[in-house]
Amino acid sequence: MAIVVLTLGLAVFITILFFCISRVARKNNGRMAPGPTPLPIIGNLHQMGKLPHRGLQQLAEKYGPIMSLRLGSIPTLVVSSSEAAKLFLKTHDLVFANRPVSAAGKYIFYDQKDIIFGSYGPFWRNMRKICLLELLTPKRIESFRSVREEGAKEMIRSIWEESRQGKVQVDLSETVASFASNSTWRILTGRTYGDRDLSGGGLGFKGMMDEISFLVGAFDVGELIPGLGWLDLLGLKRRMKKVHLLLDGLMEKIMDEHVERRRSGLASGNDKDLVDVLLDLQHTMADMEITRRDIKAIVFDMFSAGMETSTTTLEWAMSEIVQNPHVMKKLQEEIESIVGKDQVVTESNLIYMEYLHCVVKETLRLYPVAPLLIPHESTEDCTVKGPHHAYFIPAKTRLLVNAWAIGRDPNIWEDPLAFNPERFMGTKLDVIKDQECSMIPFGEGRRGCPGASLAIKTLEIVLAHLFHCFDWKTEGDVDMTEVFGATIPRKVHLFALPTWRLGVNVP
Repeated sequence: MAIVVLTLGLAVFITILFFCISRVARKNNGRMAPGPTPLPIIGNLHQMGKLPHRGLQQLAEKYGPIMSLRLGSIPTLVVSSSEAAKLFLKTHDLVFANRPVSAAGKYIFYDQKDIIFGSYGPFWRNMRKICLLELLTPKRIESFRSVREEGAKEMIRSIWEESRQGKVQVDLSETVASFASNSTWRILTGRTYGDRDLSGGGLGFKGMMDEISFLVGAFDVGELIPGLGWLDLLGLKRRMKKVHLLLDGLMEKIMDEHVERRRSGLASGNDKDLVDVLLDLQHTMADMEITRRDIKAIVFDMFSAGMETSTTTLEWAMSEIVQNPHVMKKLQEEIESIVGKDQVVTESNLIYMEYLHCVVKETLRLYPVAPLLIPHESTEDCTVKGPHHAYFIPAKTRLLVNAWAIGRDPNIWEDPLAFNPERFMGTKLDVIKDQECSMIPFGEGRRGCPGASLAIKTLEIVLAHLFHCFDWKTEGDVDMTEVFGATIPRKVHLFALPTWRLGVNVP
């Protein structure tokens, strides 16, 4: 008990000292961005709300698109407009290219030896370059075309069987999660892995990813307030270590299988996947050491990003479309005009489907995969010149970019809360590289998602199959409630009834 009291007292002292130092820095170095007054010890944590992207949007309406907070003892800057995002993710991108040290990065993502959470530096740049050149080039993405197409066909067959030929509703959340998991594993490792391959825990891949989403997005009091980390007051670190053991067991299995294949001479030429490429680089990279742990971190990174992007976005797209019959009808008419009702959609058809592209863009506008992106951190003191004021930003300031708020900004988007794909018809907005940052579902700059193009292709082929093959109905209103996490997962699974609508048999 005495130790706990002493620890709390030390935490209070450090927090007050930090507050005093920050006040002196504010006075000596110039104007700081406006924001609500922080409380002792906890700072502004109490103002985040149960859904931080919504809570921060409300605060920004009062304090502006560039807003200062203190999360525990961590100085934090929150950006909530496209103009401000452009300043930090383009103009001052290099200063904010780093990631803060985090418990999730340490305990789940292999001590931040991955691409998502890794510290900005030579090792991170090299590993990102490897992934871009070996897995995510346009040529390689095109080479995975058969994986996506066959996966979509398998999904259609599964839906029809599960629905008992259109007699009962199907769990679309589980269906798209299974598709995303299988397709991503085939791209990364050349084969699929199912829930049975996760030894222990009983979570399954979707349950594991939901748990990781929550843990990555959680604001850990012990991490934000000095001296309290060892207490693990909310049990978050315990949960992180548990889920890491679950996924690491699978990563070890994947590594062992690939090492054995290489010994047998089965991994050569066109048979090589990302794991094989990384294993090759262990022996060819003279200026950089790549360990088994590094490879596991990169592979899991790619899997988690691929599965989470596809699953979450497809769930929200289906949720919106089934509630908007005119959108469903227009989408089906476009697909039929290109493919007909006696053929199966292929990726070569997608380039002509403008309305489908608009549906995907509108979904990503309203439901960016990571509503607050992954936090950035400034590497040095800097001054950012905004439209009205120049703000001083100290080194080690955490940056949160509210992509969710930017996509719903009424200053940019007419009727911003409406699901209206038509708003993109006839426009050339690039959802991956929008120069004005009017929507940034995949981030921007050096830390932008390297797999965005692959994600877009996956979303389009799945939606095209789902609405070319089926009409969809739900019982009553669709529950659109979201829950807290690094992503925006649905609170409840989406169920819908499919009706076969083509002139050909189920593929």
